[in-house]
Amino acid sequence: MIALLDTLLALPGAGIALQALGSLIAVMLVFALVRTLDLGSDVRIADEAEARALAENARCGFDPVEIALDRARIGALLRNATGEVMLIRRHGAHFAARVLTSHAGARLDRGFLTLSTEDPHFGSITLDLGEKAQVWAASLRRLGATA
Repeated sequence: MIALLDTLLALPGAGIALQALGSLIAVMLVFALVRTLDLGSDVRIADEAEARALAENARCGFDPVEIALDRARIGALLRNATGEVMLIRRHGAHFAARVLTSHAGARLDRGFLTLSTEDPHFGSITLDLGEKAQVWAASLRRLGATA
């Protein structure tokens, strides 16, 4: 067996072929790991029911009475009966949520509403809400001018 391996390694280009085979095996292992961890998937909010579930997971007892989904389904705004507004946005392969306490980070541009929170790690997001953008922007003014 060792003699056969020595003979194969002595062939011209055998080292390059082994390197290529090793690289191929490494790429296949990384691919299998990515698939196993479900990395790189294009997650989107399917419907209002999923947005409700995400809000409930983010804060127990948050029961939205009004929901606005981004047209691309990468984010949502939800309002509960007490007037609290929760922003849900895609964060990698998952979703993150924050309750908005101020309208200071809100900017309206036609059908697009850009929102940011006091949390610098949460970042900002531009939601395509269409005709609902103006209504939501106006309602956010009730949250207060500063955090």
